[in-house]
Amino acid sequence: MRRILFGVLVLAIWVPTVRAEDSPPLSRQVTIHRDEWGVPHIDGPTDESVVFGFGYAQAEDFLWQVEDSFVMAIGRYSELYGSSVFAMDDTTHRFEIPERARQDFATLEPKLQSVNRAFTDGLNYYVQRHPGVKLRLLERFEPWYPIALDRYVLYRMATHSKSVPPDLLHAQTYVPSGAVGSNAWAIGPSKTRSGQSMLFCNSHQPYYGFGQYYEAQMRSGEGWNFTGATFFGSPILSLGHNEHLGWTYTVNDVNCGDEWVETFDDPKNPLNYRSGDGYRTATEWKDTIRIKTSKGFETRAVTYRKTHHGPIVRWLNETRQLSSNVGRMNDALFGRQIYRMVRSRNFQEFRAALATLDQRMFNLVYADRGGNILYVYNGIVPRRDPKLDWSKAVDGSRPESDWKGILSFDELPQVLNPISGYVQNCNQSPFTTTDDQNPEPGDLATSIVGENTWDNRRAKVSRHLLRKAHDVTFENWEALAFDTTMYWPLEELPLYERKFKKLKETNPALAAQVEPYLKHLLDWDCKCSIHSTQATLCVFWYEQLYGLLTSSTRETLRPETLSDVAAQFRALKEAATKLESLYGNWKVPYGDVNRLQRHANIADFFEKIPFNDKLPSLPVAGVQGPVGSVFTIYYTPPLPIVRPMVKRYAVVGSSYMASIEFGDRIKTKSLLQYGSSGHADSPHFFDQAKLLSERKLKDAWFYWDDVLAHAKQSYHPGEEGSTAQAASTK
Repeated sequence: MRRILFGVLVLAIWVPTVRAEDSPPLSRQVTIHRDEWGVPHIDGPTDESVVFGFGYAQAEDFLWQVEDSFVMAIGRYSELYGSSVFAMDDTTHRFEIPERARQDFATLEPKLQSVNRAFTDGLNYYVQRHPGVKLRLLERFEPWYPIALDRYVLYRMATHSKSVPPDLLHAQTYVPSGAVGSNAWAIGPSKTRSGQSMLFCNSHQPYYGFGQYYEAQMRSGEGWNFTGATFFGSPILSLGHNEHLGWTYTVNDVNCGDEWVETFDDPKNPLNYRSGDGYRTATEWKDTIRIKTSKGFETRAVTYRKTHHGPIVRWLNETRQLSSNVGRMNDALFGRQIYRMVRSRNFQEFRAALATLDQRMFNLVYADRGGNILYVYNGIVPRRDPKLDWSKAVDGSRPESDWKGILSFDELPQVLNPISGYVQNCNQSPFTTTDDQNPEPGDLATSIVGENTWDNRRAKVSRHLLRKAHDVTFENWEALAFDTTMYWPLEELPLYERKFKKLKETNPALAAQVEPYLKHLLDWDCKCSIHSTQATLCVFWYEQLYGLLTSSTRETLRPETLSDVAAQFRALKEAATKLESLYGNWKVPYGDVNRLQRHANIADFFEKIPFNDKLPSLPVAGVQGPVGSVFTIYYTPPLPIVRPMVKRYAVVGSSYMASIEFGDRIKTKSLLQYGSSGHADSPHFFDQAKLLSERKLKDAWFYWDDVLAHAKQSYHPGEEGSTAQAASTK
């Protein structure tokens, strides 16, 4: 799971306040306006009222996923899914995520408490007002849950880090390894016809289970108006834009955590571990985890231990144990930072919000109305003794192995307003952000950056396109969002054309067999479309050469084909043969193979989604990331033996997408890959999939005159069934 997000990605939590006893109640203060796509635009006089409405809207659209995410974050997932996910709950309790979240909520300043409480009050109000709706496990949502979810997200999205042993977190394969990533672009005034900066958000997130995005607009009478997206269970939107500026994320491999080998060799006290010339005493505690079984529930007793470095995550032998931690794990509160970010009115205020360093990871790409564009390799990075080798577990008994605080924001790699006029990140090294003024890969920078030399094809094709982009209009920007130029064939096919000439001399029989296939590929512009047969053949050939396209390592040829040109051409023949066996023809339109199909309430991401070739689906032209295409989508492999399925179905990729032009009146278009509702009987369950299939974005109404003009339903929470109320509030 090297690049996930999942970005993406990030979670927003707390912020400011109206007391529950104030009149009128929050449900009467806030109004939810649903546009033609079902997207909620939430308006209220206070932050609490808006956050209450946001919680209510999430419950309306996807209560199932909100509960699922919270159950996961508070360490009770085994109560829903049994022993197969025990390791996830074990890790959650080992790092004391639920316990610390409870404690930290109790010590939050009153304003932050009231907003967090308003969010879960909105969720609970929805359940209360709909007696037919039943939660699967929880009795009610507690205001400390979002804090736990924020911290849990760190671990789910940072599983690639050496700071968390993989066996503790990979208990559930909820996403193909390496598939979650994102593309983030910004261009400055020198590249646009309007003389304004532009931003492109392109988060590659799971289409099922944890990590899905939710789109909304939140407007508070206390001074902020923000539109964008976040994860289910988040009280505030975490990426998007206000009327002044905007930002998006991609996942980075920031060196935010470490491991220590602790020596427990004191015969007098088994909890003593070596520290300098003496000992310290570890803390040990007992806990229980409840597990669903075929006969009911069982309770498993667990014992945990922690040192001053962090919790023990593994016993190496009788005396040596491994502890692990992440910078400011129990100190950083992203909700404080995101609250300042959404309220920022200019670059200086935004930068000051970032400098609080309450966000533990993620690349950030930013643009604003002032013409600024920014890239930051963001993260909470411990300050370490450079004499130690931090690429592996260090000796915890040495005093110099203790962290010395964290690096400042100024020490993180970043690019502001480069001469090239653009910045981009596609989960690659920050040192290849643009064409000039990239961060210098000095000793400090390289110790921060995990993907030091990694430069994937999505980044390469992004620089290729942005380098050539001039006099860009908003319409051009939208089109670039769906560009399907495939970098691998663009670069490699000319080389294979030359290799083929030599193959005709060295292996004429093989050359004759593959010539029709290669000729077909050479007669192509290296762009994917749902009608392209070359794109299908290209992807199948690539998979024969590199492996299935679900891992970030799949940009390196398989060892058996690395230096064997004949084997590379045999792989082309094998790809064509595979296409014929599956589809009856090696010339198959890409959209006949690669499809969009949605199913409701799926927690397990990959293996248990009931895709079926007999059910309705739509064609889509997105391409798996390793091939190198902006329009990125990953698919299930065909499984004709396991289940009746030869088509491939989208499971990760372009999810929340937004093209934004900053000016006196901001222009925005967006997309959420399937739709805004998780209910299969809703008209908004699959309506945006048609846009994704057609490579179009929808209008994202931001200004309130547009919102009201396009509102199809307007209501106070709890009154959405009243047509009189809907009419009176429009």
